[in-house]
Amino acid sequence: MISPNITDDAIRARLGEQASSDREVALMRDLLQASGRTPDDLNDDEWLHLIGQMRPANCRTTRI
Repeated sequence: MISPNITDDAIRARLGEQASSDREVALMRDLLQASGRTPDDLNDDEWLHLIGQMRPANCRTTRI
C-alpha cells in the first residue's frame, strides 16, 4: 500500500515548529508512512501514541 504524501511542514506543524528537530520529523514521517496515515488523519490520542513510539524503549527519564 502506498501511503499518502506526508510533508515535513505538516509534521512540524503538529509536533510544534520550535520543538521538532529534523531527526524527530524523519522518525514521525516513518511512523506515519508505516501506518498509512497523515498528521491530519489522527486524533490527539493517536498522535500521542505515535509520539510515544518515537522514544526508544530503553530511554527513561529519572526524577530527582
